[in-house]
Amino acid sequence: MDLTKVLIYVYIIFFISAGINHFLNPQFYDAIVPEFIPYPRLVHQFTGVLEIVIPLFLLTRFRKEAALVMIIFLVLIYGANLYVWVNNLPYGRSYFSNQQHFFRFLLQVLYIYITYVIYMYDK
Repeated sequence: MDLTKVLIYVYIIFFISAGINHFLNPQFYDAIVPEFIPYPRLVHQFTGVLEIVIPLFLLTRFRKEAALVMIIFLVLIYGANLYVWVNNLPYGRSYFSNQQHFFRFLLQVLYIYITYVIYMYDK
């Protein structure tokens, strides 16, 4: 069994689920879009669409390109999480401690690393 192939499918399912959640739980995402960005719901729903579409390209001959786009996307969307951390805003109904925010940062680094592994996958 090819573990990287399994990782790719789990990764795709994870991000498609996250993208769908932008539409099922919009109030959560409304709250973490920085105030200076106009039309926060439209912005996070567009982000949700990207979280659904980009990973699907990992199943095509454009896997490497999709992985690079996904890495850039993951770096950019972390800005919303950083905004929440710096401004001490809630995630949903709870506030994160600095340790929890740092753990969230490490998760983002892990997502980027996994995307890089997918990028390097050569089968």
